[in-house]
Amino acid sequence: MDNILIIRSDRLGEFLLSLPAIKLVRHNYPKSKIYLLAQKDNIELVNNLDFVDFFLEYKPHMQGLRGVSELARLFKKEAIDCVMSLNPKKDFHLAAFLARVPIRVGYDRKWGWCLNKKIEDRKFLEEKHEVLYNIELVSLVCKETFVPQVTLPAGDRLMQSSLKNIIDSNKKYVIIHPFTSNQAKQVEDAFWVTLVGKLKDAITCDILMIGSNAEKERSQILAKTLDVANVAGLTDLKSLAHLLSRNCRCFIGLDSGPMHLASILKQPTVGLFRISNPQRWGPYGTRSFIVEGSNVNIFIKKIDEILSFIKATS
Repeated sequence: MDNILIIRSDRLGEFLLSLPAIKLVRHNYPKSKIYLLAQKDNIELVNNLDFVDFFLEYKPHMQGLRGVSELARLFKKEAIDCVMSLNPKKDFHLAAFLARVPIRVGYDRKWGWCLNKKIEDRKFLEEKHEVLYNIELVSLVCKETFVPQVTLPAGDRLMQSSLKNIIDSNKKYVIIHPFTSNQAKQVEDAFWVTLVGKLKDAITCDILMIGSNAEKERSQILAKTLDVANVAGLTDLKSLAHLLSRNCRCFIGLDSGPMHLASILKQPTVGLFRISNPQRWGPYGTRSFIVEGSNVNIFIKKIDEILSFIKATS
């Protein structure tokens, strides 16, 4: 295969967990050109990876019949001879079929009849980690199968001027992320109040809150309550990766993209799981501590163990 296109068009967390599978494809096809179709923000985060040759932006309008036509034209223009859809979608499957891409890899659902190399989608059973599901899929065309180590270059980006008055670039922080786009995953503020109070008493550490621009308003309220530094809404993904790589003592957060970013950057990670299954979505490939619970009291009871984890990994 000369030109291989891998598609992972969804959010940051799922995207990051695809990187080992993409690197495995490169290992098996060192002379091929590897294309990656993904969201713009995710591309900007990883555009210096050495196992991807070309990045193609997945745009919102690439849906429906017009989107399928545009994708099919793109596949033909780049002379793609293998498409791997890591997240199943009718539009991707049909575009590859209409473009007559010789090898079409994916899950046997959402018009799986368009594919000629496919496996049953058993992810809903949550029998293993998402990283391993991705490896399993690309193994349909890979002779050698293993889980490669992925090093995400954080780069040498200078600290943004908006952060210089908040962050000491020479300090290590316990970085907390109490937010997620799925409200059902939230852990009540009582946990964060208790956690931060004990952190300040038991470890005497600097604490920094992060969050997206959409989480900025909520973060300002909570950061004031907790009396911690707050950079929510002040970092793009590249800057956040730089911050986590250089200034993180330990990350504590909900099941969301920043947790997986901290994990892939090999930072000690505490993952808080309210509804999702850490067997599939937990931190992968780093020192981690998982807390699962259906109510806030379960999380509060685990705070002493979280503190022990931070001390042991510092």
